[in-house]
Amino acid sequence: MIRDYVPGRDRDQLRACVVELQEFERGLEPRLPRGEEMADQYLAFMLERCARTSGRVFVAEVDHTVVGFVAVLANVPQEEPDEDLAPYAYISDLVVRSAYRRRGLGRALLEQAERFARGAGAGLLRVGVLARNEGARQLYASLGFSDYTVQLIKPLR
Repeated sequence: MIRDYVPGRDRDQLRACVVELQEFERGLEPRLPRGEEMADQYLAFMLERCARTSGRVFVAEVDHTVVGFVAVLANVPQEEPDEDLAPYAYISDLVVRSAYRRRGLGRALLEQAERFARGAGAGLLRVGVLARNEGARQLYASLGFSDYTVQLIKPLR
């Protein structure tokens, strides 16, 4: 079942999802901070950013347990003067806990995020993904997302 995030009731389970996502991404990019070290601060940041942009968090629930979530920012102002200046929607986070993957929950969360973004009047939906996260990239492509920009990095130390 996909439903709205309920503060208080879902917070600890949402936090566990953030930790698992961060640890998965650390496996792809070891310079990232540990999940337990950043989870509380990141969760507060994510929820504040959702509130500021008229966004929403949706959770995937199985047997009364939150097993994944998507955070979608509904009205992100464009700040780059060389881009289309219309606001856009942005999926800031998507995670399905490892024990629940390959059941269509990520797809269902993304479809809910898209419905929400359309309903909020967004004309464009963006998402960022680590280049090495092939599974997520394949899922996004299967739902009609395409590459727009590629950000490259070069470690200096």
